[in-house]
Formats: sequence, structure tokens, C-alpha cells
Amino acid sequence: MSSKPSLKELESKIKDLSLEFDPALMRQAGYRVVDWMVERQMRLPGSAMGQELPRGETEALLRETMPEEQGDFNRVFDEYLEKIAPNSVPVDHPRFFAFVPSAPTFVSMLADALVAGSNIFAGTWFESSGPSQVEIIVIDWFKRMLGLPSEAAGLLVSGGSVANLTALAVARREILADESSHAVVYLSDQSHASIDRALRLLGFRAEQLRRISSDASFRLRPNNFRDEIERDLAAGRRPFAVVANAGTTNTGAIDPMEEIGAMARQYGLWFHVDAAYGGFAALTERGRRLLSGIERADSVVLDPHKWFYCGYEAGCVIVRSGRLLRETFKILPEYMTDVAREEREVNFCDYGVQLTRAFRALKVWMTVKTFGARRLREILDQCMDLTEYAARLFQESPRIEIITPPSLGVFSFRYVPGGVHPADREGYLNRINSGLVKRAIASRRIVLSTTRLGTRTVIRFCVLNHRTKIADIREALRLIEQFGQEAAAG
Repeated sequence: MSSKPSLKELESKIKDLSLEFDPALMRQAGYRVVDWMVERQMRLPGSAMGQELPRGETEALLRETMPEEQGDFNRVFDEYLEKIAPNSVPVDHPRFFAFVPSAPTFVSMLADALVAGSNIFAGTWFESSGPSQVEIIVIDWFKRMLGLPSEAAGLLVSGGSVANLTALAVARREILADESSHAVVYLSDQSHASIDRALRLLGFRAEQLRRISSDASFRLRPNNFRDEIERDLAAGRRPFAVVANAGTTNTGAIDPMEEIGAMARQYGLWFHVDAAYGGFAALTERGRRLLSGIERADSVVLDPHKWFYCGYEAGCVIVRSGRLLRETFKILPEYMTDVAREEREVNFCDYGVQLTRAFRALKVWMTVKTFGARRLREILDQCMDLTEYAARLFQESPRIEIITPPSLGVFSFRYVPGGVHPADREGYLNRINSGLVKRAIASRRIVLSTTRLGTRTVIRFCVLNHRTKIADIREALRLIEQFGQEAAAG
């Protein structure tokens, strides 16, 4: 049996190793990275839109065993530039019109670098009183933007999925005391899949979800909502919560929140609003009118990494009665006694699922402080104007049919070839439009995405990027007509 080494033997064995760079090397590496980031921003409008490789190719390109010996940073960075960066799609490209784009400012990028460089633990007030105060202020800005009361509270999370999960967890505890076996949740047939995922994780079965059919504008029908509640009450079930959309992914539709909120209050339901990207329109005058009723919400979800020009990851959840966040999530183990604080000094670990959390609020704070609300408001208005411009321009084409009009930066359309169509016209047009999008993506000059509206495959056009110009819209139309013609000929 081996004996333990003596103190002297241990002392002689320890070499005081570290992973520090020489300061000159740190600066050289940092300057190189920042120079590349700046160059990327400058060349982005004229660049190709990355590429998607099959798994076999990425394996051949990057697979290796864990390196045993020290490498050179410049060579590692070169490998990133050659093998990794080109094999991704830049969602901040001015002609990325698919899904919901993210186009962070350079200020946001620098803020993330500062967060990484200072490695702040933003879970407790003790370790991050300054950063926590910044997060409180950012949440207050959002509360005022949405018209929520002063007692509302929230926190920044990774994105809309975790934000929806957090809000609905609070709702379940407050309304149901975590007993959800007979509860029913009401949502639109246009709601985001993250709502379904959150409810599944919270223990709700598929039969406990009432998917309310939307109207011709893809908005939740209040009368159908009321009918479903009455049926569930008559059957002895417990109506629990309703989820409204403030900008659906499919069409940008906004549910009638005034009516839904009033009905939720009448029946004692939790009123949750998923405003992940659309909520930031409230910063503008027309957006505030469109989002009327959002101030009635018991909880709201926002994603600053979407239409507020911050980098991934930045989601936000706000709860009308802020104390409920703490009541839902606060657990004080013995090893946290030293960092326990009163409610005024916020421990954000008590407001959500994360104990270890990054200082996400800095990029929001720096973006707003640098550009100001007025400039951001002008950009949001510009995006809505560009969306309207694109829809009108596309409508002038004899081959394009607008399916849903512009709403919060989104509209949908389909390409309709001339000539005689086959008997299965809808199926034919669905194939043509799917083929058009495949050709667009393969071109690396524009990215579009399809969705399904009823039986129709349509193309979404989403304009949220502050870099997108009129020339990008006109080029998009030219490419759409070209790829549509090719798809029809094919």
C-alpha cells in the first residue's frame, strides 16, 4: 500500500502551470479576431450565404482524436476560418429572409466579448451587483415598452423556448399549485412549437391542449376560444391558461389580445403572450397600436436576439406579478447561505432554472445606450416599410400571388407559373414553390423558407435585418422569378 507523498514532495512536484498567454500574444490574437469580425461585416452584403455540408463531409473535414500536444492559436484560428465558418449559413446576411433572422450590431458582438473576457457569474447579487442592476434596468425598459406595471419582473434567458417554459412554469404553480392532471391550455393553431414542448416538459398531455382554429388572417378566434372553455367547464375540466401570439412565425399574425385578455380575466385563466420577435414593434407608434392588449398579459416572452439586434443567446421572460418568479424558482441550499439576499438585491438564480448564468443583459444595455431608442425605433419602422415595399413590388409580378399581407415584418406568397396547370393545381403549385426555395438556397445568393397554410405550401418573406436595403428586395424578386421559372420548367 503506497504512502501519501510528504508536503515537501508535493511542493517539489507542483510546477505552477497555467493556461495564460503572453500579453503580446493575447493582443495579437485579439486584434486578428476583431479584424476578421470587422472584415466579415464589411463584405457580408456581397458574400455568398455559406453552405451546408453532409455529415460525412464534416466528419472528414474535422474529425480527430483529442489533441495531446499544445497547438498554435493562429493555426487553430486558420482552421476555424477554413473549415468551420464557411460551412454555416449567415442568418445576419441582408438577403436572409427565412425563418426569423438575427442581425446583431457590432456593439452587441463587442459586449459578448466583454462578457467572455470578464467571465461574470450573473446568478447572484453577491457576485454581480453591477451586472444584476443592469439586468433589472433592461427588464424595466421592456416593461415600460409593453405597458406592464411596475411590479412586473423578469430575467434574460437563452431564448424563446426557455422563456415560454419559465412563464408557463410560473403559471402552473400560481393557478394550479403544480397539480395539472385536469387542467386545459388554450392556444392557436399558429402557436410556436416551443409552447408544445414547454407544456410537455411541465407534464401536460396532448389531450390537455386545445388548439383553437384561426381565422382567415390566421388569428385566434375569440368565439371559438369561449366555446372551448364552456365545453371544458361543463365536462368538469379546469381551464388554466391561454397563449396568444404577438407575431406568429408563419405569417406575423397578431391575435386579438384585448378580447383574449378580457376573456382570460373573466374565466380566471393565466394570459400568456408569445411576443418573441414581434413584441419589439411596441417601441414604435404603429407597433404599439397593433399590439394593443399586450399590457393585459400575465406573462410575456421577448427575444432580443431577433428584432432587437443582439447576438445569440438573448431571450426574455416578464411576469406581471414579479414575486411569482421567486416563489416558483427560489430554493436555498446550505451552500448558498452566504449569497442569500433580500428581494431588493435580486439573485437572478431565484427567478429561473439557471444558477450559473451569463451576463446576457450587457449586449442589450450597450446596444440601447449606444444607438438610443429613437434610432432603434427608426430601424424597426424601416423594416416594416421594407416589408410593405417588398409585398407591393412582388404583387406587380404576374407570377407572384400574395397569400398573407405584411404583418410585423412578415408576409407570405407563392409563385404561380403561367400556362395550363394540371388537374391537381394545388399539389402542382406546392411542388413548384418547394422547388423554388430549394433552388434559392442552393444558389447561396438568397435564403427563403416555406411553410404550410392549410393545404398550401407558401413562401415566407421576413424582413427584420437592419442591413437589408431596397436593392436587396429588388434582387430578391429577380431571383425568385428566375428560380420559379426554373422550378416550373423542371
